Amino acid sequence: MTDAVRVGPEGETPVNPYSLLEAVNRSSDTANTAWLIFLGIMAYFTIAVAGVGHRDLLLETPVNLPIMQVQIQQALFFQFAPVLLVLFHIGVVAQLVLLARKTLEFDYAVRGLEMTDRRSHPLRLELHNFFFVQAIAGPHRSAVMSTLLHGMSWLTLVVLPLVILLFIQLSYLPYHDVGVTWTHRICLVLDIAMLVLIGVFLMRTEASFFSAFWRTTVSSPVSFLVTTGLLLIVGFFSFFVATVPGEALDRMTQALTRAERRGETVRAQTGFMLPFMRARSDGTLWGRFHRNLVVTDQDLAPKRAYAADETSIPLRGRDLRFAQLDRSDMRRADLTGADLEGASLVGVDLTEARLACADVSELILSEDREKARCTKAVGANLLRAKLAGAKLAGVDLTGARLEEANLEGADLSYAIAIGANFSSAHLERAEMTGGVQLQGANMLVAHMQGASLFGALMHGADLSSASLEGAILAHAHLQGAILRDTDLEGADLQYANLQRADLSAAKIRAADLRGVTIWQTAPPMREALQLADLTDISVRPIDEEEAKIVRNWIGKIASESVKRQVLDAIDPLFNAAESSRWGTTPERQTWQSYVTLTQSSVQDAYGKDLTEHLVRMMCKARYANASVATGVAQRAQGPMFRGNMAAIYDRLKARDCPASAAMSNRTMQRLATTVDAASGK
Repeated sequence: MTDAVRVGPEGETPVNPYSLLEAVNRSSDTANTAWLIFLGIMAYFTIAVAGVGHRDLLLETPVNLPIMQVQIQQALFFQFAPVLLVLFHIGVVAQLVLLARKTLEFDYAVRGLEMTDRRSHPLRLELHNFFFVQAIAGPHRSAVMSTLLHGMSWLTLVVLPLVILLFIQLSYLPYHDVGVTWTHRICLVLDIAMLVLIGVFLMRTEASFFSAFWRTTVSSPVSFLVTTGLLLIVGFFSFFVATVPGEALDRMTQALTRAERRGETVRAQTGFMLPFMRARSDGTLWGRFHRNLVVTDQDLAPKRAYAADETSIPLRGRDLRFAQLDRSDMRRADLTGADLEGASLVGVDLTEARLACADVSELILSEDREKARCTKAVGANLLRAKLAGAKLAGVDLTGARLEEANLEGADLSYAIAIGANFSSAHLERAEMTGGVQLQGANMLVAHMQGASLFGALMHGADLSSASLEGAILAHAHLQGAILRDTDLEGADLQYANLQRADLSAAKIRAADLRGVTIWQTAPPMREALQLADLTDISVRPIDEEEAKIVRNWIGKIASESVKRQVLDAIDPLFNAAESSRWGTTPERQTWQSYVTLTQSSVQDAYGKDLTEHLVRMMCKARYANASVATGVAQRAQGPMFRGNMAAIYDRLKARDCPASAAMSNRTMQRLATTVDAASGK
């Protein structure tokens, strides 16, 4: 709005300025009030949005509107606040366009009464003080004052509304709601379109848009370029920077930044990646805005007593990808069906939390994890996390980090943990049945006493120095697994597949290895075989049908590095020459001698000796948490158990057995039922 644009319509007779003055002043008063209300609305929305933190986004806390003291559902507020802002913006700009036409006509009429180019007519002093009309038709002022008046119009009518719309989008972005984010983008586009299509008439009196646009561009090139640049930058940030991880526009941004080529895909997901620009090292935007939730060191779970099936924080189905929730208290949180891909949960307390499938039956029937709405934690960092008693049935922990995590008594049935790191983790009494997938998993020095791994897929897994006393590994697929120096005392490995496994220095005292399949398997030491049962083991190479099944399982592994690791571990099994050569090695002869040795040792006294050994082991003070006792109780219920099940049950009821106090009622009831059935009661 410079002097160059204040030219009246060509070929028209100027209107009497005295007759226009009253109309301009009356309209100015109304427009000034509307402008002030609009400023108040922008300030109100800004304060309301600024009051919503990441903790509020995580817990979906209602938005508390200032002054009014009214709470609005968070999603509704962020969806409709920008819509209302755009509507108010359109109304104010439309009213100012009508005022601008009158003011420009007044300015043209007064110019006919002035002898020079200076705006000096006294009639201009009678104009309303509204800065908008003063900038167009006010008296002559200094360059600084004139710039201030014009800048107020540009700042409050163009810059602030767009910046606030972008602020709303960036503030809600960590919630990861693509639908609401697109609402923000559409509102921004509509606001920009309104400024282009209607705002141009704030400076021209032409009735034709194209004529007004062309003359504005020619007469005010600097203002045009600055405004155009601002609109492009804001639109660019809304569409290509403020993106939800994984959406189509986000993938396009990664392509523009070439994040995949530079190996920065993870960084691109965890923070903002600016096309053609260098982003901050912490991934934030201007050090203020985060792309994902950051709620660390927070007490989120209410401190109170909970009923058996009661949860503390409702987070079902939430998109929490790449969130940072380190060291927060989230006990009993309900994360059923949530997406925790790449999330940082270091030291988080998720004791008795729910991270399972919404419909486990659907998973069992169809094996469709999407349909069963299973929790995803692919690549999540759960270092030292507390997950004791947590329900993780069907959870996807592919590539997750769980070093030193506490998963004691957790339910991991039907879970996927391919390539996951469980080193030094506590998995005592963990339920890992249902064909849990642990191919290539790192379980080095893991504490897994009494864990149930019936039928687990553990090809190429590393269980070196792991503690598996009393664990159930019956029918487990341990081809290529490393069990070096692993403690398997009292464990049940019936019909497990141990081809190409490394059992060197493993402790298998009192373990049940009946029916296991051995080939290219490094044997344990002879002194570790006391009370071990190796009768009916099968020493044979893998057959064609088994090889096909194993290859099919490995072929489903998505991670190429894990797939390569597993294939390297078991590939000699498929090599006919290598397989044939092992048949003549001392290792094969050692296994054969072990079979003969154990067959001769399993006499009438074996059941009594085995029972006494298992009873002593499960009642040791070091196993007072009932981890080994739970595993022994499960093994005793098997139809082929050679010990005295009733004696084990009676010992577990005795008060002088430290494990008896920690035994679950469910396990004891099952054992009692089995004992009664065996005795004919």
